[in-house]
Amino acid sequence: MSLIKASGRTFVEELATNPQVNLMVVCERLGAPFNDGEAEISLAAKVAEKLYDRPQLVMKMLQQEAIEFLLQCWEMEGESLIAQMYLRELEQLHFLGFLSYEDDTIYINMEAKDKFFFSLKSHRTQAQMEEYTRLENILFGMLFLYGILDIYECCEIIRDNMIEDMTYDELEEFVMHRVVFWQSGILLRNQTNLRLIYASREVDDRNDVFIKWTINKDISWKIYSEDQYKELALSNGVGHWSGIPDLFDFVMQNIEDDQYQAMMIVKSLVVKIQNGVTYTEITEAYTGLLEDNAREEQRTLCDLILKLYKTVPVYALKGHTREELEEEETGHRFQVIPGGKGKQGGSR
Repeated sequence: MSLIKASGRTFVEELATNPQVNLMVVCERLGAPFNDGEAEISLAAKVAEKLYDRPQLVMKMLQQEAIEFLLQCWEMEGESLIAQMYLRELEQLHFLGFLSYEDDTIYINMEAKDKFFFSLKSHRTQAQMEEYTRLENILFGMLFLYGILDIYECCEIIRDNMIEDMTYDELEEFVMHRVVFWQSGILLRNQTNLRLIYASREVDDRNDVFIKWTINKDISWKIYSEDQYKELALSNGVGHWSGIPDLFDFVMQNIEDDQYQAMMIVKSLVVKIQNGVTYTEITEAYTGLLEDNAREEQRTLCDLILKLYKTVPVYALKGHTREELEEEETGHRFQVIPGGKGKQGGSR
C-alpha cells in the first residue's frame, strides 16, 4: 500500500522533476516556444504558465482515468491505496506536475490542487471529459481498422455519422494535445497538404499502405458504427469477427493455456492479416507452433486462419475485408442487363 501525502514542492518545481525531453514535448504541444538545451526549470515555468492561462487544456491532455484518479488522491490525502494498479495514471499526472510517486509514496502537489481543484470537479468538466473519452474511443477504433489516420478524413467520417458539429480544427487540436499520452502510434504531418496523420505502431510498412490507398483510390472508407469503433478500442483491436472465438479456443487447447498469452497469439495473427501478409506466410508461421506430427490440428488451424483471412479488415483496403471486396467484384462482373430475353422477344 502507498501512502498519499502532500508534496513540499511548488507546481513549477514538480514539473521540473520531469526529464528535459518530456518538458520539451509538452511545450511543443502547448505551443510554448523553447530553445534546445533549455533548463528544466525554465521549461517547467512555461508549461505552468500555459496550463494556468488555459486550465481546460488539462482535460484535453489527460485521459479520463487519470483525472478520476487525481480526484481520488485529492480526497484520500493521508490514506493509502495500491499504487501499482494505477501506474499509467501516475505517469500521466507526474508528466503534468500534479503528483509524484517516490519510495512507494504518492506526493500530491498542493499548489496544483489549489489551482485546478474546482475546475476539475465541476459538472461541466465531467461532461466534457466524457465527450473527450468518447472521441478518443472513436479514434482508437478507427486506428485499429485503418492502421493510419488521416485526421481530415476522420473528421469527415465523424461529422457525417456521429458528431455533427465536429470541425477539423477542433479535432486536430484534440489530437495534438491528447497524443502526448498515446503510446499506440506516431504523429506525422503530410508536407504536401499539411494534414495531420497518426500512424499505428502495428502498421509494418506505412509507405506501402499509402501506396495501396493511392492504387485503390476507388475504394471508399468502410464506415463502422460508433459502437463498433468503441468496441474495438476497448478490446485492443480484436473485434467480433467470424472465427475469432474458435481460434481463441483452439489456441487455448493446443498451443497456450494461459488466457493472456493465447489472446496475444490471436492478436498477433490478426495484425499480420491487417498488414497484408500472405495466407501462406501466416499458416507457415502459426502451424509451426504445433507439434510436427499434429497433422489434424495443423489442418484445423489452417481452416481457422483462412476464415479470419477473409473476414478481418485490412489496412490497405481502408477497413474493408477481403471477403467484402470479393463479393463486390463478383457483383460487378455479373450485373443484370436491363431488358433481357423477354424484352427482345416482345420487340420482334
